Amino acid sequence: MELNEAFRRIVGQHWRLMLCFLLVGIGVAALVHEGASKRYTATTRLVLDTQDPKSRAEAAVIADTGEAIATSPEQVRAALSRRHVQRNALDVAAHHVSVHQLGTSGVLELSVSDASPQAAQAIADALAAQIIRARNAVSNGDLRQILRSIDGQIFDLNRQIAAIDASGPTGAERDLLAQRRSTLEAERVTLLSNQAQRPKPSIISAATLPSHATTSHELPILALGGILGLLIGLGVAGLIELMRPTLVGEEALAREFDAPLLGRLSSSSDASPSFVSLRDRVRVAGEAAGVDCVRLVAAHPSVDLKALATALANGRGTQVEPAPKAARNSRTQAHDVAVDVFDVHTWSPNGGHEGLAVVSPVTLKQDDVVDANRLLELSRLPVLGLITYEHPSSLRPHVAARKFATWGSVPQSVAKAIRARIPQ
Repeated sequence: MELNEAFRRIVGQHWRLMLCFLLVGIGVAALVHEGASKRYTATTRLVLDTQDPKSRAEAAVIADTGEAIATSPEQVRAALSRRHVQRNALDVAAHHVSVHQLGTSGVLELSVSDASPQAAQAIADALAAQIIRARNAVSNGDLRQILRSIDGQIFDLNRQIAAIDASGPTGAERDLLAQRRSTLEAERVTLLSNQAQRPKPSIISAATLPSHATTSHELPILALGGILGLLIGLGVAGLIELMRPTLVGEEALAREFDAPLLGRLSSSSDASPSFVSLRDRVRVAGEAAGVDCVRLVAAHPSVDLKALATALANGRGTQVEPAPKAARNSRTQAHDVAVDVFDVHTWSPNGGHEGLAVVSPVTLKQDDVVDANRLLELSRLPVLGLITYEHPSSLRPHVAARKFATWGSVPQSVAKAIRARIPQ
């Protein structure tokens, strides 16, 4: 089966069903989104004790460092404890904390979302301060330890020098201790000076109380719901076509009935002139097959063909007086070929040379095609052609008696194609 035919069978026939599933999917997504709790996001900006980045890659490294600290459950738990906010630290760290770099600068933006705007603001400020503490603890831990060691040594030296001064005249020992003390003090000043030149981690701007809920991904959620609904509708339509296949299009019907296409009826009220009408094609098909009467067979059980047969047989666009009830299958001559309705109850193989013309909607279930083909096989009459119609109104008596569908000129191979289908 070609893709075009599959598209016409599934989408063309069941687009209303697919549209319903699409709307249902969007509606369900809207309800789910509406039922979700609103969240507020508070943001604060801070810098770490790093040099200004010279490229986007260096800025990304700084942002990764800040995010690693901010999303640590221990740091989040400490921030929640400082502000006395009861939240699950693991959930907050995993889903409600984010850190982004601002361009190629070293400034970081920390965002915290929460169902309460006050809690979001408090957590954001506390977590930013906690990041600063953690960063200071990492970068200044050795410095504080070294400074404590130097201060202890200087304290001991001062105590020894004071003891020498109290005992009497000073000597070379005191000068050696004083020189050693001066060296330690110079080393201490150097360490403090180097530390003062390093950037300091600090909070640039504190979080403000969010006044509006965070803009959620409403459109993507609705789009996802619509896509899922559409896919489900497509699957249901495909399942329906798998269980009860539908033939769509005149070419597919012509292949199934193994008959040439004679034309399509139209329900339009304004007739346009044409060189060849449906009546002429029926006559050409009958004369090419050498039959005396063309009988119409309905492929769909709800089709009434009496008015169409009368109009095709008459050919003058006026209603023909119906035959008496005793002769239901009246045969009206039109160019030496009569047109009537095939009636399985009254038909007899002794009626002369006859052929069949199948009348079918352009969309037909496979079951109806099978039933119609069984009837055609049982009749053992040649199938001269196929007549299709788009709307049931095409076969209403007042339309069928006044107008037929029109086409361009008949191909020269029509008669030859019909003769080739007639058993010798």
